[in-house]
Amino acid sequence: MSVPRRVLHVIDSLDLGGAQTFLLGLVKHLDRSRYLPEVACMHGTGVYTKAFQNEGINVQSLSPGKFPPLYLPNFWRLMRHGRHDILHFHLFGANLCAKPLAVLSGHRGIIVHDQCNDASRERNPLLLMADAIANRGASRVIAVSGSIRRYLLDREDLPDSAVEMIPNGVDAAEFSPVDPECREACRIALGLPLDCLVIGGVGRLVTQKNFALFLEVAACVVADHPGVMFVIAGTGPLEGELRKHADALGLGDAVRFLGHISDRLALYHALDALLMTSDFEGTPMVLLEAMACGVPVIASSVDGIAEVCTDGLDALLVQGQDSLRYVEAIKRVISDREYAGLLGVKARVKMLNHYEIGGLARRIEEIYDEVLSEPD
Repeated sequence: MSVPRRVLHVIDSLDLGGAQTFLLGLVKHLDRSRYLPEVACMHGTGVYTKAFQNEGINVQSLSPGKFPPLYLPNFWRLMRHGRHDILHFHLFGANLCAKPLAVLSGHRGIIVHDQCNDASRERNPLLLMADAIANRGASRVIAVSGSIRRYLLDREDLPDSAVEMIPNGVDAAEFSPVDPECREACRIALGLPLDCLVIGGVGRLVTQKNFALFLEVAACVVADHPGVMFVIAGTGPLEGELRKHADALGLGDAVRFLGHISDRLALYHALDALLMTSDFEGTPMVLLEAMACGVPVIASSVDGIAEVCTDGLDALLVQGQDSLRYVEAIKRVISDREYAGLLGVKARVKMLNHYEIGGLARRIEEIYDEVLSEPD
């Protein structure tokens, strides 16, 4: 029997985020008789650290914090002495700081995972150039959506053969549709009322997710439908600002900030619909998880979301960031519960057919195989 190859996944942090969620699913489903995963986060620990350790994954932090950047010398030492066959980079910080060191070392098994068209690259040409140069030294770049793949080919001028499109995915066995009794228990556990329709937003409280617009939509809806409640699950730097915005809109008890919810299945089971008002996305894990649970989705028709969902068939997609268009879509879900249920059913079918993590992990293993079989 051959010895399993060692794969080091390098990621910015193990805090709340879609990339961290996907990575946890990926390492769970890698064939460990062939590939042994380890995780190195650039700085600190985070809410996902224990989850990785519970899966038997060795996790180490390369620096207590972002500054001073101890992750640079520590990653160099880890890379030089760790004898890893594959170095797999996730998120922009790891790709910008650690990936160039891997390229300079001449490591032949460098995999880059690009999760979204990060606007910072467009605002700063130097970042775009640095990312493009380092990506040219990688063995493969994995784009999680077609729009990201096109971005890498057009804006970073990467060769077509170097960029693979593999979407994010979830484990359908972990995210299943809800029955009425379970919904009631989940509502009670989260402290939510049983007699109202609950619309949720899930994600980090950062500019990209545009939760300010989420709250403005909520204010318009509850003005006509006082039996509707909106909840936001997640943490982030904009939490204080968003709470003030909710107060200014007079939302009161019509909105709840739930913070980080570790039991995401219970969260989705408590929802009647998911509302996503993001300005841009790759292939959002929240979207895929909600689809797997059969939760009707109302979302912005941006890049990765529009590639996953079909408007009117398995989701309601909104063109442009116009709050009234979101309100109209939500009112349709409120008024026609049968139609809303059908959206959820079709969304789960699509997720099962295209975004199941087991099959996607096999595709990533195939990329590892190809890279390791290439001549030095």
